[in-house]
Amino acid sequence: MPLDPYPRSRSRTPLQACLSLAGWCGNLGAIAVCVLGLSAFLAPDFWLADNMSFFLRQFLAAGLAGCLAGTLGLLVRHRLARVYRLVCCLALAALIGLAGLTGARTLANTRPAGPLAAGERPLKIVSVNIERLFLGDTVFQEFLETERPDVVVLQEVLWGLQERRWQRLGLSVGSAGEHGFPHHLRVGDLGGLAVYSRFPIVKTDSRIIQGDLPTGANVYYDADREVLSLTLDTGADPLHLVAIHPDSPRTEARWQNKRAYFDEVDRIIDGLKAGNGDNIVAIGDWNSAPWSARFQETLDRNGLKTAYPDGWPQTTRFFFDYRLHWILGAPVDQFAVSRDIQVVDVTLGPDIGSDHLPLIVELGQTSLPAN
Repeated sequence: MPLDPYPRSRSRTPLQACLSLAGWCGNLGAIAVCVLGLSAFLAPDFWLADNMSFFLRQFLAAGLAGCLAGTLGLLVRHRLARVYRLVCCLALAALIGLAGLTGARTLANTRPAGPLAAGERPLKIVSVNIERLFLGDTVFQEFLETERPDVVVLQEVLWGLQERRWQRLGLSVGSAGEHGFPHHLRVGDLGGLAVYSRFPIVKTDSRIIQGDLPTGANVYYDADREVLSLTLDTGADPLHLVAIHPDSPRTEARWQNKRAYFDEVDRIIDGLKAGNGDNIVAIGDWNSAPWSARFQETLDRNGLKTAYPDGWPQTTRFFFDYRLHWILGAPVDQFAVSRDIQVVDVTLGPDIGSDHLPLIVELGQTSLPAN
């Protein structure tokens, strides 16, 4: 009768058994989440894989925790010791690969922020998806009065309902020039985008991109989206502002709508560059993580650069509750500028009652008129 390779005298204690189980689960879990994250880089033309780019921070955190658990598991013996060590190495390699690709794409097409020369002041743009928040809301207006932006870019405005609310309350429609809103106002043809500007708006192009309506969509969902392109007279070189808000890629059909939207954005920027040169700012809720290959493709193709708050993409769209935004959220609100535009600062605003945080961008723009 063969001898028992693990005699009872060497049997594991309950603590050792728990460490072994935690190690196996940690290693296998780390491999699983890292593979999901890597799919965003390896198969970006597939809907599910591309959407994994929204969660790379969470995957990295989970992968790190799994590898730590796997390392602790090395403190106890395993019946399949060689297999366990191999799985540990695979988990660590997957985590290192995912971290490297994520870091490389974070740095791609970015520009470090830097101070302006003495005597110059930045041009401040605030962009926020207000998620149907009433523009007369006091918290939102107090935020604008504090920031005093030169340009405000709003998404998910539902302008028709905003007008009805202003009229019902006996307030001036649009509030342009009041409560922190700049004086000049343009609204997209669908009423989903609105731009307030301290500078005169000398040219407007509101373009509608028709989307395919998914099967079973309710009447509240509109597959059509708009791009609002404006030329602002800043007193220096004209600034070409492109307000962005494609469809959210929650289904494959909506993901296709978003890609068609990006194709139209590329054509619009082509037209701006051909007719007016550079000095372009594209900003809004891109419904794309900065690690999305399609987002980076638009930057590459058009020679645009971006930057992130504190140098790293942070949550701008949170789920369920603002207090959980560090865990349950994604960085989807972005901006991109021509290579010659200096980025002075990028920050995020406070919770204003939407499920998005305001994106605050300060750019170098000389010879601006005083407030």
